[in-house]
Amino acid sequence: MKTLHKQALALLLALALPLLLCACAQTTQTEHDESKMSTKPNKEISEKRPEETILRNGMNDRAPHDEAAGTPSVRHTFSQEAEASLGWLRDRIDFPMTMFGAAYLGYVGGLFDEGFETGFPAWLRGTNEAMLLEYPFIAEIDDKHIIGGAGHLYCIVPVNENVTVAINRVQWNEKTQADEVTEVLYRSERGEPVLLFANLDGIAYEADTQVFITDNNGNTCQWYPSLDAMSHLAPCISEAGDYLSFDFTEYAWYNAPPEFAGWLSDGWTGMTALGLAGAQSTGMGWTTETMAGETGRYACFSLRFYLEDETGGTVDLEWAYEDSDDIDEMWSGFWAIQTIPNGPSYVTLSLSLVGGNSYSVTGGPMYLCETYPLLISPSGTELLVGAGESGICLPFMSRSTTVCVLTQAAG
Repeated sequence: MKTLHKQALALLLALALPLLLCACAQTTQTEHDESKMSTKPNKEISEKRPEETILRNGMNDRAPHDEAAGTPSVRHTFSQEAEASLGWLRDRIDFPMTMFGAAYLGYVGGLFDEGFETGFPAWLRGTNEAMLLEYPFIAEIDDKHIIGGAGHLYCIVPVNENVTVAINRVQWNEKTQADEVTEVLYRSERGEPVLLFANLDGIAYEADTQVFITDNNGNTCQWYPSLDAMSHLAPCISEAGDYLSFDFTEYAWYNAPPEFAGWLSDGWTGMTALGLAGAQSTGMGWTTETMAGETGRYACFSLRFYLEDETGGTVDLEWAYEDSDDIDEMWSGFWAIQTIPNGPSYVTLSLSLVGGNSYSVTGGPMYLCETYPLLISPSGTELLVGAGESGICLPFMSRSTTVCVLTQAAG
């Protein structure tokens, strides 16, 4: 009987021993894992971390943006005004075959020592302020969506946010007779606007950059940013001849007087001969009440154009002081127009003083021949006259006058 009890006890000890060993082993493993997870710095890791941080930051500074950099980016937010202008542009370019809009902004040769964020808006205001006023989102594009730092500058706007944009630098290979990708610059699936510097050798019609736009239906277009022989943006055209890009560059604004920027962005444009003079034999009159030259006295001015053909006609100009019933000066002559619909039209006036109180005072004839930039309001009832190209002033202007607004006369 004792022998049976001893055998049973031995069997129980044999069964319990593995369980105790397993518990000890689990405790040891737990302590080891907790030791590895300790918040105490590992000397080897802490010594490497500064170098790794510098390397990582340096790679982020130089690597292609967005998904190409290996980390997803947060969508850039614009101001309310900029967002509204971006939405308006996308509505404007949203045609069935259009995949993106593009604009040429000019050549930048490393002008921004103060930084792109500060220097670019100032440069664009000096180059084409009207463009910046029309599309304020351009000045708010952040550095993660600016590719390059000098060269010919383009703004690319996908037609919507469901678009993938890929940009590469390419080089022509004479052996293969094909473009080869030399650098991956940008990858994004967010369809955000980007600023791209291309044609880095300074020659705008020699393409060195490749842009792929892919919509959510899998349609892809390939575009090489460059200018054509007319210094206009080269379009992106499909094999079927469809235009896949929309050029929203305002070319006429580049040569417009800076004082016209706000008016151009508000929809004022150049006019035709018919818009300036009307179709009636009585012509079309434009009036203003302002100071007469440098006299310090206010006067009422009337400028009336008569149409002969689509290039010009005859013109009369007269004015009188507000406190007088007599006409002080009467001018008569001819006008000719160079119409530029998207910018100011240029009107050349050739006038002679033919009457008025001042005529006898001058002691002889007086002549005036000058070219003036003109804009007409969207309603067609207001006329904006800028300073003359040679600095010759009309009677309702002075040396300090940059623009003068005249209102269409009744009848």
